[in-house]
Amino acid sequence: MASSPPPPPSPAALIAHLAAVLSSPDWRFHPSLPHLPGLLAPSLPRTLLAPLPLRLAAAVARAAAPSRHLLDVSLPVVLRLHALSPPPLRPLFDRTFRSLLAHFSRFALAPFMLRLFAHMHRHGPPAPTGATYNALIRVLCRRADLRRAQRYLSLMVRSGWRPDAFTFNSLIVGHCRTQQVDVAQDLFDKMPLRGFPQDVVSYAALIEGLCETGRIDQALALFREIKQPDMHTYVALVKGLCDAGRREEGLSMLQKMKERGWRPNTRAYAAVVCLWCREGKVDKADKMLDEMFEKGLTPSVVTCTAVVNAYCKEGRMSRAVRVFESMKLKGCEPNVWTYNVLAQGFCNEGKVYKAMALLDKMRACGVEPDVMTYNLLIRGQCIDGHIESAFRLLRLMEGDGLAADQYTCNVLIDALCKDGKTDEACSFFDGLEDRGIRPNSVTFNTLINGLCKAGKVDVAHIFLEKMISAGCAPDTCTYSPFIENLCKTKGWREGLSFIDEMLRKDVKPSMVNYTIVIDKLFKERNYVLAKRIWGQMVSLGCSPDVVTYTTSVRAYCNEGRLDEAKNVVMEMNKSGVTMDAMAYNTLMDGYASIGQSDHAAAILKHMTSAASMPNRFTFLILLRHLLQRRLAEHVPLKATRVWKTVELADIFELFELMKKNGVPSSPRAYLTILEGLSEDKRLDEVTSLVSHMKENNVPPNEDIYTALVNCFCKLRMYPDAWALLCSMIEHGFLPNLLSYQHLLSGLTAEGQTDRAKEIFRDSRWKDYNPDEIVWKVIIDGLVRKGYSDVCHDMISMLEQMTCKPSDQTYAMLTEELSTGE
Repeated sequence: MASSPPPPPSPAALIAHLAAVLSSPDWRFHPSLPHLPGLLAPSLPRTLLAPLPLRLAAAVARAAAPSRHLLDVSLPVVLRLHALSPPPLRPLFDRTFRSLLAHFSRFALAPFMLRLFAHMHRHGPPAPTGATYNALIRVLCRRADLRRAQRYLSLMVRSGWRPDAFTFNSLIVGHCRTQQVDVAQDLFDKMPLRGFPQDVVSYAALIEGLCETGRIDQALALFREIKQPDMHTYVALVKGLCDAGRREEGLSMLQKMKERGWRPNTRAYAAVVCLWCREGKVDKADKMLDEMFEKGLTPSVVTCTAVVNAYCKEGRMSRAVRVFESMKLKGCEPNVWTYNVLAQGFCNEGKVYKAMALLDKMRACGVEPDVMTYNLLIRGQCIDGHIESAFRLLRLMEGDGLAADQYTCNVLIDALCKDGKTDEACSFFDGLEDRGIRPNSVTFNTLINGLCKAGKVDVAHIFLEKMISAGCAPDTCTYSPFIENLCKTKGWREGLSFIDEMLRKDVKPSMVNYTIVIDKLFKERNYVLAKRIWGQMVSLGCSPDVVTYTTSVRAYCNEGRLDEAKNVVMEMNKSGVTMDAMAYNTLMDGYASIGQSDHAAAILKHMTSAASMPNRFTFLILLRHLLQRRLAEHVPLKATRVWKTVELADIFELFELMKKNGVPSSPRAYLTILEGLSEDKRLDEVTSLVSHMKENNVPPNEDIYTALVNCFCKLRMYPDAWALLCSMIEHGFLPNLLSYQHLLSGLTAEGQTDRAKEIFRDSRWKDYNPDEIVWKVIIDGLVRKGYSDVCHDMISMLEQMTCKPSDQTYAMLTEELSTGE
């Protein structure tokens, strides 16, 4: 069988070969030269009259036209051919030079245009013409390089070329892009006086400039003067109106554009998509994204990422992932910003293990994680309570050659302080200088806040002095923990005295500073003074926020003064302050405490935004009051007491109460109760509640599965836990790594090492980050519980599955194993 002929050389290889040939003194005699024009540009007319250098230059220009890279490598070759040609031939390069200029202009390659222009100016003919100047000025103006454009305009005039309408239009664009719209307007107005009537290009350029500077009404007035607007004019107005938040007008302009036969481009669609996202109407944005794809338009990565981000902010991660996956399928490759947005979304909903898995996925797609990626993951681990894994990530980050920044360190210091590890926080702070990081105000404020909350006020004062010495001026956030500590230990007078001292030092107290004192006054039932301080706060320009209002609501609710509490809520709504979960919970507790259970349950209907979603305290409050009613005694709002005392009848009564008040049973409600019952190992009640879920057609979600798996592990029912994990995976959910940790370490503790290894081998570890598997399942779950002998086998299994952890994680594991020995 005959072998197939070798593929022809690529244009890049042929141009590189020609460049090498031209560097030789005897280039004219190289045997390959006569064949190169046909190889480079087969469609080029083969005329024997054109000299070889000219045919070579024309072929190179044509071959390079579709590619930025080829245009880059072709320019030196064409210039070399021009320079090597005898003087009589040089004027004939005019067509090739014009062709290259057009290609450079299409790709906005100003540096290449400048180089070609300089060559023509110094080594012409062909010398630059008016068209050459215009092409160069247009590209420079589009790049907002107005100073250089004006320099070439002066050279154009000195060279005897008269500016024309094309020149004016370019300058209008340049002045608009440099925010000099009034100058652009003046040029526009002068065009008829110079003999150049304004055309649709002139109008489009000025309208876009007016829109970009927010002068939408002027742009619309100018638009009404055009007899036949073009697509660019419509696009500029659609974008301008949408950017200004004038949605209906923007959509109307988009519709007019379609009716006039213009097909909206990606820029017009992108403006509407981004507007929908900003307004929180992400479903409409998503629908428009689909419309773009259907019309054969590929949205930019910025547009697609805006939709992913909007879904993430609403906590609708499955939809965010769907858009993310469709991006890749339809030719819009996600960038590091897209991955970061998705990682933040997962972290915000407590699924840091899903965010961690993105690290390998992005690398596989050629996208390298940046400092922000690691910062988001470190913050996610901290929020999840996995501070040690956050520091492991820091080690991984530095191993990848990325330096931690102030944000990284502030997050870690905050996490240590919140975990009560202030000594470790101080030690980490002391090491910042070695990392080349200078602490900022946030760093000092975070540490001072943590120390004050831990009762280490003297140490906090030392760091306050260090803060001043470091050139960081203390602000209202710095003083808040000191005021809170004074109110707590010495009373509101000392706190108020501190605020007065701030005023004497010309430091304007913040709303937070005042809220601390107001809260203390309300707790002591000193309503008159609390209102006076509230008034002082407002007079200084500090508007109360949801926390301030909630302190007032709580005070009235505690005394059963619900009408006054409702008045505060009404005032809050009038002020445009959105109620959060704490505010709703406070009001709910108030209603329930005076026996108005229906009013309390009905509040759930209003808890719909991301900030006000019902949480574990919401349902705990309602159950506690039902419990009090049944027992006819006070029950403290403590989870342990409620879950030990509550009965199934109380839980079912809660669901009936919710149903009666138009609040459907939600997975969130079931999850809260299941987690509470699981903590108390009440298996019978858990089983009954799952049956109740099925009867009410509430499908278990990922979190409910996780709660049940953890419950079975606590009860050492490992076969049931594994069966549930398998069911979870079959339903498309990804189990939490902690579920694997509990299951595998539990089986190992009971001597079922082979079964643990078998489960480890059968698990889908490719869906997780290999480093995190080792940290949380192997190190935290097995090594630290004394089962290090099984770790080597599990690491080998991971390697066989091509889930190899990083060198830094291998080092961490070695350190842990040596410590255990």
